[in-house]
Amino acid sequence: MGNASSTLRSVTNGDDAVRRVLAGDTEAFADIVREHRADVWKVVVAMMGDEASSDALAQQTFINAYERLDQYRWGDLARWLKAIARNLVRSEMRRRSREIERMRHYHDYMVALYEDDDRAEAHEHAMERAVASCRETMAPTAVRALTLYYDQGLVLADVAAAIGRSLVATRQLLFRARAAVRLCAERKLAAE
Repeated sequence: MGNASSTLRSVTNGDDAVRRVLAGDTEAFADIVREHRADVWKVVVAMMGDEASSDALAQQTFINAYERLDQYRWGDLARWLKAIARNLVRSEMRRRSREIERMRHYHDYMVALYEDDDRAEAHEHAMERAVASCRETMAPTAVRALTLYYDQGLVLADVAAAIGRSLVATRQLLFRARAAVRLCAERKLAAE
């Protein structure tokens, strides 16, 4: 009997907290997180079997819930949050499955490529030319950051100091520059 009363109080409190958040009291969302964090995390861990990625997915559950709070249908906040968590986990599992498949194809391609030394060497030279060509199209700061980090082997803090940016901004610049070079080089190699 105590459990039914506790569940009713939790549902009522959850609905009340949602009403307060929707009325502009964003601090009320902290109450929602505190009350449901453990249950959401348990759902995610049970499905993922991986505590490290479970933390991020549990956190994302609450971000998604906050962004979609106006879509909440009154009555069972815990169930709604768990449904969001399950959907996120399913999405993550599909993403990982696609990544595994992509890596399997890449592995097969690289094994075939490197069976022949001449073909492998030609590919490496083509990749070097493509990367050099792609770097020429980039902003000077991005090229300098890539050169300092990869060619000269400086640590991130030294690269940041050399280009006059914060550590976070430099990390983002390198991330974006690598992605741009990779995409550009892949396109150039595919066109050959």
